[in-house]
Amino acid sequence: MRFLAALHRWWGVAFCLLFAMWFASGVVMHFAPFPARSERPVTHEIDAARAGAELIDYDQWTVAGDYDYDRPLFRYDLDDDAGTEVYVSSRSGKVVLSTTRSVRAANYLGSIPHWIYPTPLRHHASVWRTLLWWLSLLGTIGAAIGVVIGIVKLGVAIRDRAWPYRGLQAWHHVLGLIFAPFILMWIFSGFFSLGDSWPLKSLHTLDFAPLDTHPLLRTTIIVGLCLCGLGFSLTGVVLAWRRVRASG
Repeated sequence: MRFLAALHRWWGVAFCLLFAMWFASGVVMHFAPFPARSERPVTHEIDAARAGAELIDYDQWTVAGDYDYDRPLFRYDLDDDAGTEVYVSSRSGKVVLSTTRSVRAANYLGSIPHWIYPTPLRHHASVWRTLLWWLSLLGTIGAAIGVVIGIVKLGVAIRDRAWPYRGLQAWHHVLGLIFAPFILMWIFSGFFSLGDSWPLKSLHTLDFAPLDTHPLLRTTIIVGLCLCGLGFSLTGVVLAWRRVRASG
């Protein structure tokens, strides 16, 4: 048990801040999803902006393989109040993506950090995918170790009729016991969410019946769980920082 406790402490140093970022960005990306491919004909407004078109291979919003057929892409800045940028396929001549300034800004706080999605890394799809798999796997293992320790300590507390922790550690222990099923499910489903055919992929976004037909309820649950997970992770961040300072 001492070995597991030491392993969990130093795992917390490495991963608690990452967990906090995942939970916080998860809230943002629920309200501002990553811009999705959507084909439509070129409009007169886009035709008028052709003189300022920029030919690109990919950027932050078109780096995914969904746009491989369309490369290179023409990127148009429509110079409107919304800061709209439009991408036109060089193969089909159709608009394949449109983004606005607010959507791009929100995604820099949401999907991009959540998916660890900087353009140079995402361009190397196999490297990016491998990194996310390993981070999710190590996160799942570390969280599972924390659950084991938490349950064992709870048993000791019941036996001795005294809580084993005080202050912030007590909060971390209690929150961990309460939200352990959600945290483990969320990390584990995230681990497999990169596989398109994984049958439990919908667990990661709670996109299943009856929640898929009650969007307000689904939103409330997702935001509530993410905020609780964020609070739990931040207690871990503070405890991890204390350990680093103490070891120094």
